[in-house]
Amino acid sequence: MSVSYLVLTPPGTAGNDEKARFVADRFAWLGFVFPAIWLLIQRQWVAGVVVFGLQLALGFASAVPHLFLASLLLELALRLLVALEGPAFVADRLAASGWTLRAVIPADDPTTAEMMYFHAAEPTGHQTPMPVVALPELAGGATARTHTRPGFGLFGSYGER
Repeated sequence: MSVSYLVLTPPGTAGNDEKARFVADRFAWLGFVFPAIWLLIQRQWVAGVVVFGLQLALGFASAVPHLFLASLLLELALRLLVALEGPAFVADRLAASGWTLRAVIPADDPTTAEMMYFHAAEPTGHQTPMPVVALPELAGGATARTHTRPGFGLFGSYGER
């Protein structure tokens, strides 16, 4: 089963830096089983505390007989949200702290993704031409520039899907 690996590099480093971080954009089973603890281990402090508070509130609500089913379904939804969006939270935190998203690599395991990325990042004896993207022209000969970031995760919070 092929998984997408997001390759992020620290601020101010080259694309083939050995400190590159590979984040698997897939369902996080530990995030489903232990959502708050998983978020805290991933250094998602605010999200981890909020999820822990929501889990406590839902635990207390489940003690009320007519709220049991609703609290159970909300707990399941919360766990699914963390498991599906957890890797995107990690990548967003890294991007917010200056890391650069260098590539999205489909691979079966992290070792294969690393080999594919570092092999593609090796300098070769010739330059490969980069594709030219034509921007629409505005009045006065200026070109329109849009500020978009590559999107990943379940929800498109900063791009079209």
